[in-house]
Amino acid sequence: MIMSSELLLSAFIYVVGVFVLFFQWKHILNILLSFEILMLGIIFSFLLSWGLQSSDYSIMMVIVVFGVCEASLGLSLLVSLIRVHGNDYVSSLSLYKL
Repeated sequence: MIMSSELLLSAFIYVVGVFVLFFQWKHILNILLSFEILMLGIIFSFLLSWGLQSSDYSIMMVIVVFGVCEASLGLSLLVSLIRVHGNDYVSSLSLYKL
């Protein structure tokens, strides 16, 4: 019973991340934060569904490392974008602005 409520919590975290992604997509920082919420929901669900049943946590470390790499790459691209364009609006991105 407790396991199903914890998996329900991880699904709720994932759905909240999707809603933030759909409704707060004006700034790139909001998009990056919603990706982190999605990654937190995925890590939490993997930990509860697969990680606790087996004692092998190496796949969990790989998922966490990919999440950290995604966050650092996103922040470095955000800093580069702000230096070039001066803001982090998604509408300021254009394919023809060079």
